[in-house]
Amino acid sequence: MDDSAIITGFRGASAIAYLLDVICSIVFMASGGYLGVIIALYTITIAMFVFVSVIQQPSSMVEKMNNHTEFIFTFKGRFIVDVFLALFLFGMGGFGVAMGIITLLLIIGIRLLAASFPGAFEELFRQGGPSNDNFDTPYGDTGFAPQPSADL
Repeated sequence: MDDSAIITGFRGASAIAYLLDVICSIVFMASGGYLGVIIALYTITIAMFVFVSVIQQPSSMVEKMNNHTEFIFTFKGRFIVDVFLALFLFGMGGFGVAMGIITLLLIIGIRLLAASFPGAFEELFRQGGPSNDNFDTPYGDTGFAPQPSADL
């Protein structure tokens, strides 16, 4: 089996899973009160955010995500987002528990893919962190550096 078929399969399965997560959230929202609506809106936002990163469409939104939320395109970032999404889904009854388990199994399956098909894994996710060299500093690339206080 070649890498392109595996990549297409995992992207398709991921896209379907995230759309089902949205449907699950809508069902939960329809049956819940105020808190149910808030939780469902959070879950829909997260699922659609990851859905856009998976299908890479619309290109204008993907470009903005590349500039502001590059972590979603790395495996660690996607894993963390999927865990948060699954935690929200686990609170949505039987359908939510099933979708949470499917979401987690999908990301674990993608990780297992890395052992057998490293080329496909590299195609699905970026390696490393953001391209900003000063990412680890709290002040970013603004040129600002704290000055010692005169009171010291």
